[in-house]
Amino acid sequence: MRDVEEITVFEPRDQLGCGLAYDAQNNDVRLNVAAHRMRAIPGAPTAFLDWLQTSGTLTVDPQAITQEGIFARRRDFGRFMQAQLAPFLDSGAICHVRQAVRTVDRQNEQWRITCSSVDTTLADILILATGHPPASRSAVLDRLNPVTAARVSDVFALNAFNGIGNSDPILIVGSGLTAIDALSRLNAIGHNGNVTLLSRTGLTPRPHAGGGFSPFGDFRSTELTSARKLLAKVRATIADAQAQGIPWQSVFDALRQHAQELWQGLPTGERQKFLRRLRRFYDVHRYRMPPQGAAILELGLDTGRVRVERGDLTSIAQDGQSLLAAIETRNGRTEVRCRRILLATGPESRSYAIHQRFLLGMNRDGLIQSDQFGLGLACDTVGRTLTVSGAPNTSLFIAGPPARPALGELTGVPEIAAQAVNMVDRIIHCCARETRTIVISPSV
Repeated sequence: MRDVEEITVFEPRDQLGCGLAYDAQNNDVRLNVAAHRMRAIPGAPTAFLDWLQTSGTLTVDPQAITQEGIFARRRDFGRFMQAQLAPFLDSGAICHVRQAVRTVDRQNEQWRITCSSVDTTLADILILATGHPPASRSAVLDRLNPVTAARVSDVFALNAFNGIGNSDPILIVGSGLTAIDALSRLNAIGHNGNVTLLSRTGLTPRPHAGGGFSPFGDFRSTELTSARKLLAKVRATIADAQAQGIPWQSVFDALRQHAQELWQGLPTGERQKFLRRLRRFYDVHRYRMPPQGAAILELGLDTGRVRVERGDLTSIAQDGQSLLAAIETRNGRTEVRCRRILLATGPESRSYAIHQRFLLGMNRDGLIQSDQFGLGLACDTVGRTLTVSGAPNTSLFIAGPPARPALGELTGVPEIAAQAVNMVDRIIHCCARETRTIVISPSV
């Protein structure tokens, strides 16, 4: 890249390109988006699909091919991204430091990054690409004794599914895509016991539609300035689509294309209203299940082996060889008896600025701040961090999901890739010096 002397990436993992989402080693955990929509390489929309075919990946994974499209394994998308980065790592254009960042501060108009080995790196531009924070946790879990706590696992933990018996009843806290991943893992290890999905709303992700329909609907109107108007527009467009034999999924595909400009057009109060009243409904329609996971859920619900419970987890107690999970529902208190509890809740983005040690230090120094919506870090639409006074920092940027406060839709690969392109173009064109060092600090 022109005017960039060196790019240093701090990432404790052995390989770049996977992060937490695509570092999965289990063959049964799949992308929830068809391969032709995983547009991670600017200017090459079919790059991932082409790689799947030329690398022979589809030959060893024929289950990826469905009527709704090709839904590859997450680990394979991670391998694809590694392959894209390999030439830059081999040439030295990107330096991968396999250590966690400990502190970040300012020194003589530069950023000083100290890693776990106490080595330091100086950079002119710093990009925080720290991804999603850890999953939210109920306060109930913090009160468990060690014996009971040992039977409660995060689904991303390496040993989360070890020791689960085929007929063990399981409680999964969460009912979103991570819960569907957990169901897929249980299915892969031959589990045939009862499973309860618990969440506050009881909503599960919706399935994809087959038929290869194109996005349907136009959401570019400047009049969509309230949550109510936006909801009415979506409902009317779905009705119009169904009258023409077009599935509602095509409407949400069109909505996704304009989601960022719609978010930016909503006043602060309307953004809060959307998050409070509509966000969960939007999420389950926008972030849909891979067909393989949808089939497992549908079969489980049809046979009664899987059920969805709506409520809040209030306590967990050990009762012999079982756990008793108390749940507060609309109709009162109920209990679920299980052998293991798997945590599949979404990330806790509130107070984002304190979820990692170095972010906490930057927050204390006034360099970054959590946003008012509980979505990530305060920044502008370019990705520049905002000070308490609202002024942008021209050398400190936010990339990926933490920048959702400004951009709204910033979870899917195409949106993240587009933001990265715009950010890098901005940085390069604003470089005043002939050489620059850019440091990117991803999830640790």
